[in-house]
Amino acid sequence: MRRFKNILLGVAITGAMLPLGGCLKGAADDYEEWRDRNDEYIASIPAGEYEIVVPDWAPRNSVYIKWHNDRSLTANNMVAMSTSTVDIKYELEDIEGNNLGNSYSAKDSVYRSCPNQNILGMWIAMTTMHVGDSATLIIPYTSGYGKETRGSIKPYTNLIYRVKIKSIPDFEKPHN
Repeated sequence: MRRFKNILLGVAITGAMLPLGGCLKGAADDYEEWRDRNDEYIASIPAGEYEIVVPDWAPRNSVYIKWHNDRSLTANNMVAMSTSTVDIKYELEDIEGNNLGNSYSAKDSVYRSCPNQNILGMWIAMTTMHVGDSATLIIPYTSGYGKETRGSIKPYTNLIYRVKIKSIPDFEKPHN
């Protein structure tokens, strides 16, 4: 009798979950459309408007960088290593212009971190830019949060940063 009750309970739970499957599929469809829109956004970036940076250490990932300063003036400035401490100012939005965050609520409007403690796309950018550089970054979702949700950031969201490297207060030398 107990076995029969367990079977009935299993059938009842399965039957109750069937309508949920339809709801979950709808949510996945929404993200599939969003992913397609983000893919189209990357494909529509005009050639030559952004520099595409693909590091040797992450050859399947990229960041699009549009410089806002004369890089010849910052060419001799420091560039962070993965373990350096870097101070940046940034604003972040998605492809629709929705504000997703900024550093302006932090002390002195500065976000401080090590490049390797960020999403891969920001890690790439932070180790490419010199102190004093200012740029717009487009980080494809494959170099960002991918299919994960992060706070108000939906899965498959390309991230658009406006960023300036302020300083590298702790520059660590590479280990040999």
